[in-house]
Amino acid sequence: MVKNCSKLGSSLQLKFSEEPGFNFRDLFPENCGLAAAINLPSASWVVGQLITLIEKRGEKGGGVVSQRQGKIYERRRIGPFSVQFRDFNEQRFRKELPGNMAIAHCRYATKGDPGLVANIQPLIVTESKYGAFAIAHNGTLVNAENLKLELKKKGCKFDATSDTEILIHLILSSGEKKIEDAILYALNQVYCAYSLLIITRDKIFAIRDRYGVRPLSIAKLGKGFMVCSETVSFDQFSGVEFLREVNPGEMIIFEKNSEKFTSIIYAQQEEEFYCIFESIYFSNPRSKFKGIYNEDFRRKIGEEIAFANPNLQGDLVVPILDSGKHFAQGLAHILSTRLGVHHGDLYEEVFQRAHEPLGGQSRSFTATTTEERILVIRKKLHLKKEAVVGKDVIVVDDSIVRSHTAKIIVGMLKEAGAKKVTFCVCFPPITNVCPNGMDFQTRGQLIAYKRSLEYIKNEIGADELIYLQVSGLYKVVAEAYGSGICGGCFGGVYPEIPKYISE
Repeated sequence: MVKNCSKLGSSLQLKFSEEPGFNFRDLFPENCGLAAAINLPSASWVVGQLITLIEKRGEKGGGVVSQRQGKIYERRRIGPFSVQFRDFNEQRFRKELPGNMAIAHCRYATKGDPGLVANIQPLIVTESKYGAFAIAHNGTLVNAENLKLELKKKGCKFDATSDTEILIHLILSSGEKKIEDAILYALNQVYCAYSLLIITRDKIFAIRDRYGVRPLSIAKLGKGFMVCSETVSFDQFSGVEFLREVNPGEMIIFEKNSEKFTSIIYAQQEEEFYCIFESIYFSNPRSKFKGIYNEDFRRKIGEEIAFANPNLQGDLVVPILDSGKHFAQGLAHILSTRLGVHHGDLYEEVFQRAHEPLGGQSRSFTATTTEERILVIRKKLHLKKEAVVGKDVIVVDDSIVRSHTAKIIVGMLKEAGAKKVTFCVCFPPITNVCPNGMDFQTRGQLIAYKRSLEYIKNEIGADELIYLQVSGLYKVVAEAYGSGICGGCFGGVYPEIPKYISE
């Protein structure tokens, strides 16, 4: 791989590793969304509105299940949620998916074929001793393969290939008389990560695993309730009242025609292991965790990078949009104070992001040649060249995963005439795989695995490379959330799972 790409130009002679490049969304594809509406008119329409605002969490498929008088109604399709429900107004939702209770799901699969309709959630059981029910799952069960083998030995037959079906078989084979007890039995057999919604004839269950890896929150609207993976979805409804997050190891039970809900703490841990990528990247900037907007958390990360690097200087602070924006704002705020200049004189969005450019819809890592990869990125990120001529540019992004995108960005800036490029990464170096729903296959995919910062700096062609320090991340987390996080991917602590990590 080339040590420096300062001469990137029309000849496009940059050489890349044979390995594909990845970004956060490609490496961390377990990013599903959940929504529920309880005791609300047009419940299926409500969950449709909730999911639509967070459908970027998973665009492989999605569906809605409603319930009326013990009968399950469903619509599940492959592809983005907003596309498959494009022609659904509130009246059509009420007609085809009736009832005042419903759940919805959008899927970005790690386990199971994303092209198999049987894997599209919510998964449905039409007949059982508990009646008809459906289940939606955000997460990946680390011990799925072992459980599946055990269940097959007992005679269980699997229609889908997703790990969510394992939960159904555990519930059905529990031997318990009440579905509440059957669910609790299943939860005690599976290993994180999961947030779950289960709809029955007269109840909806909202559940988070004992480590709180995945988010799930509750809001009240009129005499009913809503549940969603992200709080930003609640805010579109007038009169909504945010209540709280579902706690780690908690099962909330909502009942038909009840204005109250029941809480069962089925498991307790001393420490929370919330996936910090939700705050760093996955969740909408306007969603909250523990009362803090994600965009404010990201600004604090940018500020921490500035505090930790007192000699950092530059003429421009440039975000890589969209995910680098709020980090760059925080860094520019502290840096401008330090240099005695106006914040607006430092922060500038010299890259303009095109989300769906013609010919650029495919992610850059799927391009088969260097030329294709560079053209895709150039279509997605248009550079205002005149703004960087002769400038010391501080680039701010959320990650360097495989390094290809960073390499091209640095090359574009230097080709345009930037005098110096400092690349600031707002997360510690990613060095480990993640079995909790983050679909790393091996550590070898990661540029920071067993490689020095000097090596990475040379790979991307930057003059300086700055990462957020692990201590700095924990400092911001402690100040903002006062809770624990899952930090295994950057050398921190996973919740007791080393045997599931592969080289």
